[in-house]
Amino acid sequence: MQRLESTLVPEVKIQNTVTTADLKQVIDIASFNKYEHLSSNLELYRCGYVKDDKMVGRVTVFANGKLISVGTKSTEQSKKELRKASRILQKYQLSKPVKIIPQVRNIVSRFDLKRKLDIEKLARSLPKSLYEPEMFPGLIYRIQHSCVGLLFASGKGVIAGAKSIEEINSSLFEIEKRTSG
Repeated sequence: MQRLESTLVPEVKIQNTVTTADLKQVIDIASFNKYEHLSSNLELYRCGYVKDDKMVGRVTVFANGKLISVGTKSTEQSKKELRKASRILQKYQLSKPVKIIPQVRNIVSRFDLKRKLDIEKLARSLPKSLYEPEMFPGLIYRIQHSCVGLLFASGKGVIAGAKSIEEINSSLFEIEKRTSG
């Protein structure tokens, strides 16, 4: 049975997961356009991309062997896509087999408190918060660890900077506690 802390609370939906890994070898990204599921535009960006028909996100590949998975809806899916990208590169003999160690860098999630928020009042009472409506319509609230909450008057919001489901859950708990009453 899964621990409650590692299960995402139902009010939260993951929008994007960013996970990195390192192949620890040089990759010939200039040749990517010759192969299926690989692409690059070196005139614009100094990287290549791996994306097949079954991948939800895509994996960016740098010449130094660093990989970044973006666009997935879970950490498991993000890690799976990094491993898949590594296998595709091996298939075309663009990299040697290596055990990759994925590292979750950022999980972006959204939530709805299902009630309106008085953003101006919260800006005066929440520690480590910033509200500049001329610049951005939401309240920026530095929660804990690396997490930041973006709170909107509608009661909807975003949690960014989390590295685990536990951090998302505790951030939402903190937001709910600080914005009630």
